[in-house]
This record gives sequence, C-alpha cells and structure tokens, in this order.
Amino acid sequence: MKGAIALLLLGVAASSPVPQPQLGALKSLLESLSGDDSPGEVNGDYQQVPYETIQKINGYEERRYPSVKWACTEATYDIEEDDEEEGDGSDEWSIMKMMQRMTNKKSWKKKPENQMFMKLFRYISGVNKERQEIEMTVPVLSKMTPMDGKMNKQMCFYLTKEAQKNPPQPEDPAVKIEENKEMVVFVKQFGGYAMQDSTWAKEALKFSEELADRADEVEFAPYFTAGYDSPMKFWNRKNEVMFLKKSGADTDATQTNV
Repeated sequence: MKGAIALLLLGVAASSPVPQPQLGALKSLLESLSGDDSPGEVNGDYQQVPYETIQKINGYEERRYPSVKWACTEATYDIEEDDEEEGDGSDEWSIMKMMQRMTNKKSWKKKPENQMFMKLFRYISGVNKERQEIEMTVPVLSKMTPMDGKMNKQMCFYLTKEAQKNPPQPEDPAVKIEENKEMVVFVKQFGGYAMQDSTWAKEALKFSEELADRADEVEFAPYFTAGYDSPMKFWNRKNEVMFLKKSGADTDATQTNV
C-alpha cells in the first residue's frame, strides 16, 4: 500500500514540469516518501527552529523560542469551506483524500496556502537577489488571524543557521525577511494531514478548551500552526498548534522587518 501510493505521487510530480532553480530543491523534498519515522522525527534531516522546552503538562508543552530570522509572506482571503469527509478515520482514508486534492491541479494551485508556500520555496531555491540557495527547514510556521469570514495568514520558513546573520534579500516584494521577538508558547501536537485551515481551526479550538483553566495566561487569538512534513510523507505526520503565553513584552511574537 505505501509503495503504491509513493509511486503514484512520484508520477504526479514528474508530470508537472518545474523550472530551475526549484527542481533540485524539489527533488530533495521527494527523497523520503515512506514516512516510517517515529512521530516527531523529521524526514530529510532538515534544520529545525531552536526552542527550549520549559515544561510538559498533560499532553502539551510550554516552550520558549528565541529571536530568529524567517522568510515570510502574508495573505488575506475568504475562509474556505470545510470539504473534509469523515470517512473511516484511517490513515489510508486520509492519504487517499490528499491524493485526490493533489491530482486536481487547478484547485491545488489556486489555494492561498499553496501559493504562499511556493513564494517562499522559490526564495530559498535561489530566486533572490544573491541567487543563494538555502536548505529547507522545519517547521513551516503560520500565524492565523480569523476575521469576519476571512483569514489573514502569515506563513514563514525558518532560515538556516548559516543564513541567519546575512540572509539573501528577496526579489518578490511579497516575501519579507522578519525577525521575531523571543516568545513563550503553549504547544499541542497532533498527527495526520492538516492541509486545510478548517483542520487547524478545529485543533486550535480543541486545544483552547484544554487550556480553559489557564485562560488568564493565554492569548487565544491569533494562533500559530506548525507543519513538519511534506504532503509526500504519509505516515507518522507531525503537526502543532500554538498559543502565546501572556507574560509581558518578553513573549510578544511581533515580527520586525530586517
């Protein structure tokens, strides 16, 4: 089953021509398709944004993230309808639904989150003023701000240690280099595919209910999402939702242009 799905998605990827310099980076994303890692491990040995675990509490964590630089892009769009079917809840059902979305190329390309991802992917693939390639990192971090039927999303790629001091400047005006302030967050991990805003929103709502007894410590809006796996990793996927902890300016996640 795993091998058949991997071969099918490789065929889908191969049928879509990818211009240079993105091709080499795309190949690296497709190298590990089995997804046999234990949950929490990352295919490809990508650099991960550093953080300190302050404490683990009843299935979630409190973490401190340092000030680091990111490549970010932002968009505001209509909140998408939830088209997820319940199915039988199995991994196979989730994988088949994802395959259906990916093979519907027009729909896939039009999704705001995919357009945002590709802007950032082109940047790290060398479409920047210095023509410098940067390795893919994890997680893909998004700041989610729902508002009156619309979603404002800021999506960011963490820049590698080598690129932190002097990151290449973007060519695309929609891509910005940002530096976050140190922040403390509450983090909840979950598995499966989280490729729609509705999935993230459901998980954020569930986590907010878990944190109800600590409501005076938590900023519930906006919330953050962290995705660690490409769509081509099928099993043992890792996703996280995060809320800022209220404790003054030292946990302010405001980002500044660099």
